[in-house]
Amino acid sequence: MAVYKEDQHADTLWPLLILAITLVGNWVLYFYFRYEDLMFFYVSFVSSSILSAFIGLQRLSIKIEKNIIHYKMRPFHLNWQTATFAEMEKWEVRTFSPIKEYGGWGKRHGKSGAALTIKGNQGLQLIFKNGHKLLIGTQNSETLKAFLKQK
Repeated sequence: MAVYKEDQHADTLWPLLILAITLVGNWVLYFYFRYEDLMFFYVSFVSSSILSAFIGLQRLSIKIEKNIIHYKMRPFHLNWQTATFAEMEKWEVRTFSPIKEYGGWGKRHGKSGAALTIKGNQGLQLIFKNGHKLLIGTQNSETLKAFLKQK
């Protein structure tokens, strides 16, 4: 039995960039403007570290078996979420606009339904019989298309 698997993770550049901007901003405030309230620096550094860790720890895992799609976006989903092809009216791999349709990347709800994306603009669009729409991002759209054609 063929199984399609894909794991995606956020680029490490964004979390490091957030920390660098925070550190440079704090350095400028402290040394250039002589701002001496250290609580501000601690709070801004801790909050940007938490945000950076949250972005850096995001993972999207997809596993498609015979009649079932399993997906999990950590840290939002601790357990695998499941959708069966019997529940779906339609599915297709498509190009989407993350900003226009969903307001960005991550776990989103937009005018085109719900989305779980890490990066890029390719995804598996699932349209359920109950009208619910879910887009799951992919970095291997051609491989996924070929796998789904076997269905």
